[in-house]
Amino acid sequence: MNILIEYRWAFLIGAEIVFWTTAISFFLLRYGFRLHKASFIVGIVLLLNELFILTLGVVDYYETGKFSQFQIIIVIILLYAVFYGKKDLRKLDLRMQRFVAKWRGEALPMMEEPIELTGWAHTKQELLHWAIHLILFASTHIVFFFLYGLVSLEHISSWDADVFLNETANRVSKVWRIVLGVDTLITLSYVIFPKKQKKEVLPR
Repeated sequence: MNILIEYRWAFLIGAEIVFWTTAISFFLLRYGFRLHKASFIVGIVLLLNELFILTLGVVDYYETGKFSQFQIIIVIILLYAVFYGKKDLRKLDLRMQRFVAKWRGEALPMMEEPIELTGWAHTKQELLHWAIHLILFASTHIVFFFLYGLVSLEHISSWDADVFLNETANRVSKVWRIVLGVDTLITLSYVIFPKKQKKEVLPR
């Protein structure tokens, strides 16, 4: 743990390098060399890499006992991976298929581009994701309540105060409160400023 804490920034940067290297390897193996089983293994490595990033954040908070810029960056990375990473990887997947087909001199695959929601439709989707997140948050905290009980109300003086009679539950709760808070701000931004449709650039 001391090594993880001392070199946490190096580990985080290394994990991001591993992510992109692994993602590129996934597409090369899948479409360039048509090794679908190998690409499946690479997909598992991607998942383990994200779990390692989460572990870095948990260990950092466990050792320092407070929130830091490092943990906030990890929260942002994981939020992106959960809510936007899959969609962006899908777009990259389509582009790689076409690139490899063009490179091999094969017919370009006929694939429909994923429909990108805008306006109120996109806002409703974000609200649905946020509602699911809130339900998971509330359900977990209800379980913590029945398992460990709550501290006295006079001891809850701030948003990051301990609320349960269990140290591990409090740590999970504090980190999750930050994640939910960031997710709430992002969702509210789409309620106030709905996502606009990109203007198509007409050829001259």
